[in-house]
Amino acid sequence: QCKSLGYPAFKVHGWGLARNNIKREIENVLRLGEKFENKLDLMIDPACEIKNFADTLALGKACDEAKFFWWEDPFQDGGVSQFAHRKLRQMVKTPILQTEHIRLLEQHVDFIVADATDLVRAGAHEDGGITGVMKIAHASEGFGLDVELHGPGPAHRHIMTSIRNTNYFEMGLVHPNVATTKSPVYKDYSDDLNSIDKDGCVEAPNGPGLGVELDWDWIKAHQTDKGIIAE
Repeated sequence: QCKSLGYPAFKVHGWGLARNNIKREIENVLRLGEKFENKLDLMIDPACEIKNFADTLALGKACDEAKFFWWEDPFQDGGVSQFAHRKLRQMVKTPILQTEHIRLLEQHVDFIVADATDLVRAGAHEDGGITGVMKIAHASEGFGLDVELHGPGPAHRHIMTSIRNTNYFEMGLVHPNVATTKSPVYKDYSDDLNSIDKDGCVEAPNGPGLGVELDWDWIKAHQTDKGIIAE
């Protein structure tokens, strides 16, 4: 269904507690490869759930066989061990995407210099806003690496229009049965399943600032609490 909508790539978040049934995760990877090779770029994100290096390596070998585009954050170190991910890079051909669970420019560059990732994850909400992500993107470009933005949103659309070393805008946890997991806090803006065009692309909003206006009526109607962050 996603392919018919125009999506050029599909990322799998497998079953929760993947560590309890690694064979099922591997079988899923292989079946996707059989069905969609040369039709979709495939990725998998176990969300740091695989319990040990050996099981992680087995999944990586399956990604090689299925010709996955990337795999990311596979095992339970929390996505922060430079040594362990360098070992995975040495033993698995499929490019690995790390750095979602570290923060800001310096830690990202350290991960790159340690040869611990092939692709670099960054997010405006975690890594110092738009300026922080642009620093990471330019640093990655200097090393010849691509940066992949963590999740959707108007800020990430604008960032993607201003860098060359990136591949896919991540819609984030959408599915034919789950059009969106995001609250509709913006007027006339959506990152739901059907917000791509026939070519699988989205556009950056073209209004002032980030190009979007907050829907305060919706926000106030769904408010559960409030607090003052700073005065």
